[in-house]
Amino acid sequence: MPIDAISQTTNPSTATVAGTGLSGDLNTFLKLFTVQLQNQDPTNPLDTNEMTSQLAQFSTVEQQARTNQGIEKLIAAQQQTQLSTAVSYLNREVETEGNTGTLSAGQATFSYFLPESAQSAQVTITNAAGRAVFNGQGSLDKGRNLVVWDGTNSFNGDDEPNGKYTITVKAKNAAGNDMDVDTRAVGIVTGVESSKEGKILLSVGDVEVPFDEILAVRDPVIVDLGTGNAS
Repeated sequence: MPIDAISQTTNPSTATVAGTGLSGDLNTFLKLFTVQLQNQDPTNPLDTNEMTSQLAQFSTVEQQARTNQGIEKLIAAQQQTQLSTAVSYLNREVETEGNTGTLSAGQATFSYFLPESAQSAQVTITNAAGRAVFNGQGSLDKGRNLVVWDGTNSFNGDDEPNGKYTITVKAKNAAGNDMDVDTRAVGIVTGVESSKEGKILLSVGDVEVPFDEILAVRDPVIVDLGTGNAS
């Protein structure tokens, strides 16, 4: 569903249909009950307790239907708010959990977090078949480190095709011990859509990322993989 079509919903919601049906059922019940009262046997009047019980059941169900309608309206309003926010992400850099990114137009971007400054940080990028296409030294700084790969195979100098690639970072601290490294996928948002299920999706390369999985939003930054310098 395109961005400008999210609010063009013509089908009534389940709660609205239920509420309309209940309203009709209640009116029919009251009409039948009135006719029954008018034609009841004076020697054997209707049980008012049973009538009261049925009216109470109708009231309870009708309240629930109205509550559901209110919830649906709140959800729709939240989706509109999310969509408006997501549109502001267009052409900006976003981060999501994971280690898979997309090589497109000669660039694939990843990031990783180090809990402390490292003695070494070996960066390996593999293709969809699991074959290593890049291996090199990454930045050693504590915190967030950005990796931008131009698609060049570091083993034979060939240009790798566009597609999905995976990054692995093995780091050691000053004592030579292995460090926990948190990797993330990084990409530029090129589109925003609403799925049939009502979820807001961002197009990042050829990957659709749910809006609620975005961990960070930034202006695009270019980093040289060999030096780790940002520009």
